Amino acid sequence: MANATPYALQIGNVLYGGIDSSIPGHGGEKCLQYLDRNLMVLDTAIATTMMIIVFIFALKTYSFPQMKLKPVEPASKQVLLVILCLVLGVELGYKFSSKQVLYLLNPCHVITMVEIYLLGAKQSPSSMATLRLLIHYLYGALIAMVLPDTHARLLPFEVPMYWIQHALIFFIIPPYLVYTFGIESLEPMKEWAWSCFSGILFGIHHLYIMQPIAMFTQVNLNFILCPSNADPFNGPYYRLAAIFHQAFCLLTLGKIYSIALHFLIPKSKKKKH
Repeated sequence: MANATPYALQIGNVLYGGIDSSIPGHGGEKCLQYLDRNLMVLDTAIATTMMIIVFIFALKTYSFPQMKLKPVEPASKQVLLVILCLVLGVELGYKFSSKQVLYLLNPCHVITMVEIYLLGAKQSPSSMATLRLLIHYLYGALIAMVLPDTHARLLPFEVPMYWIQHALIFFIIPPYLVYTFGIESLEPMKEWAWSCFSGILFGIHHLYIMQPIAMFTQVNLNFILCPSNADPFNGPYYRLAAIFHQAFCLLTLGKIYSIALHFLIPKSKKKKH
């Protein structure tokens, strides 16, 4: 950004000026040059081809959710909405204070925003479809808890807030939404189309939104430029490996989560014959 205007430099400073590229895996010139550009183009092309094929399959097999129960709008839904809005507000404050606003593009913050929408939305086919996508997108929150990256969280209570946010968006809010919307808001157990749609959105988010921004800013958003030291596939082909293991995990986690919800949601909420 040597030729950037002072205004652009100020914007850049607010968005990512506080991200320390000296921390391994956080970005910088070395991270940007980690992968050969031809290899980046190759794995992006492979992932895109897979997404197109999967989209065609999903488009032919999906079923759109139908409202079968009277909408339930308990007061507790508004309470959770306020709590999650406060959590996101605190996270926004942390990101602006530390000049790490770009990290709001990471999947867990996107999940938080989607859950805020669902907590505020009434039951409808479109909100139920969004919930189906969300259930499979939760894989990002699970990975963030299994492999937490909290090195850059230096402000008071910033690390505890990380765990509070992830506990809410993975363990508490999604089961509650399924409870209030009804268990039939989940897709049939034999249907994989919504898992595929979520996987496609996950791929678009990483390859066509986060990747160009990461390359421009040299910020390693969700390890799109260079791998984490904890990545078992650490090496020049870590992204090629990720295409397959991330697709497999994302497609299966939502089903496992859905199966668990079928056991946890009270039977009185299930579809009545």
